[in-house]
Amino acid sequence: MGSKKSIFFGGLNELRAIAALSVILHHIELFKHRDHMGSLFDSKYTAYFIGHLGKNGVYLFFVLSGFLITYLLLAEKEKNNSINLKKFYLRRIFRIWPLYYIIIFISFIVIPLLAFTFPIFSITPSYYQIIKDTSNYDIMSVFLHILFLPNIALQAGKVIVGASQSWSVGVEEQFYIIWPIIVSFFNRRIMISAFVCILIIFIAINLRYPRSLIGTVVSIIPFEFMAIGSLGGYFYSVQANKITEYTKGKAIYLTSLLLILVLISIPVFTLYIQNITLGFVFLLLIIISINPLNKSVFRNRYFSFSGGISYGIYMYHPFIMFLIFPVFYKLLKFYNNIFVFNIGVFIFIPGLTILVSYGSYRYIEKKFINIKDSKFKTL
Repeated sequence: MGSKKSIFFGGLNELRAIAALSVILHHIELFKHRDHMGSLFDSKYTAYFIGHLGKNGVYLFFVLSGFLITYLLLAEKEKNNSINLKKFYLRRIFRIWPLYYIIIFISFIVIPLLAFTFPIFSITPSYYQIIKDTSNYDIMSVFLHILFLPNIALQAGKVIVGASQSWSVGVEEQFYIIWPIIVSFFNRRIMISAFVCILIIFIAINLRYPRSLIGTVVSIIPFEFMAIGSLGGYFYSVQANKITEYTKGKAIYLTSLLLILVLISIPVFTLYIQNITLGFVFLLLIIISINPLNKSVFRNRYFSFSGGISYGIYMYHPFIMFLIFPVFYKLLKFYNNIFVFNIGVFIFIPGLTILVSYGSYRYIEKKFINIKDSKFKTL
């Protein structure tokens, strides 16, 4: 039996890499800000950009997930007249769960053990004080993380060094439960209506009842960004040729980049409206980036490589920060040179994160990906 050829969109790995590296930059500067080390958070010219850069990177991931999952589910339904839900969920399990639980083990066991064994980790107060707070590691926190509900744990104030970024993985997993059911059981008209309704309802609740119980619930499962991506995935599945024709020009690509630059740098609207607007522009960028006729789209083999391991980059970088920052705090005290400190941090944290992520992908994750691809593929 021949192997099935995967659907592959060029240009998306570069976007994944940019999103993951944006989150790293945000977290490095946030760490420095909390420890009063001089940060881009402290400048009025960069505070808005750096303060929202991490969330913006996550929103790009969300829109991308909505686009891809919807497009692939529709392609499967078109080819097979149905969606194999069991295989869909098993594919997600074999891709997401191994690394997720590695990070949970590191965050709940390895990091506290290192912090209380080696005095060097006590010199980074922002992390050390969180680790010392045993209420973060109570039974509720453990179970919420094990059950893929880290977004709820974070909302409840359970901050786990090394695992707080996993809130977005929890959102993705919750999205994966609902979306294939919508695509599987509804016809196209009802399906597109469902996507639009989810988008409108979530936006309306966030704007009208932000501090209510229902407002809190929708804020921790921001499905509106997946819905934006899903609308793109739906229309691309039915109008790919027209969309390709309309998005092949250099002008539309540069316009999308300019809009994104403005929206991530300057507060034009209220924050939530700005985020939603940015979500739609992210969708435009995604559609342009996968257009093989648009020769202006950013392509780079190093970013493509990093995008291929972006899940690891996103998940491992807080652990790497936990390891690296105390070393450079020591070096800063010895050399008293903030410039050398910053150069070292921005070289070693991304560099070591990429190295660890590659090792994890090649020697751990790839084994599960091979099982996923050999046993549970449907396209």
